[in-house]
Amino acid sequence: MSKALRYLSKTRPQAASNLMGFYKHSVVALDEKTRFLIQIVTKITVGTERGLRQYAPKALKAGATKEEILDAAMMAFPAAGLNKLLDAIDILNDLDLLPEVEGEESSKEANKNLGALELFPEGRMQSVKRPDGDLLVYRTGPNQVVVYDARCPHSKASLCDGTDHGDRVECRVHNWIFDLESGKCLEPRVDGKEQDLIKIPATIVDGHVVLQ
Repeated sequence: MSKALRYLSKTRPQAASNLMGFYKHSVVALDEKTRFLIQIVTKITVGTERGLRQYAPKALKAGATKEEILDAAMMAFPAAGLNKLLDAIDILNDLDLLPEVEGEESSKEANKNLGALELFPEGRMQSVKRPDGDLLVYRTGPNQVVVYDARCPHSKASLCDGTDHGDRVECRVHNWIFDLESGKCLEPRVDGKEQDLIKIPATIVDGHVVLQ
């Protein structure tokens, strides 16, 4: 739940309850996957990036294929227009929710070198934006680094755009906070590794940070 919705539920609890109740009971004839695919269309149409980042991963989890997610995005074109559609394609690509292009070599395999170690100061978060998925690099010692998938495990938003608190990073969508040395979720405190950042195996080779 976003800060704005939490605020509304506290200051106008009856209105918030009626609003959520209307939504819950107005789509009872639709299965979960269909509801989330329709949400993709509506979020692109109104140009809501936060909503698209929230519902597109839910569609995949509910059983939608990446091809179906792309088709849902294309369905928004008549109402949304080309610019909003292209923006949505960029977001879906950032979330790794688009089907792969046949015949193209994976850029993840083609370029595993993230850069010279000196580019990553000790004790500071550095973001590496890549076509096949953004990464977070945190140097924990003179010759030690940890690398994470930059997607928030909750909202799937890129933590490259999160709030940098030094040894922690905060997702700007729902304000989840993660420890950069361990990858653990600090707030909210929820048991389960699925709440933690996903570590990407990496090592240091000839003074460069290289994915394994």
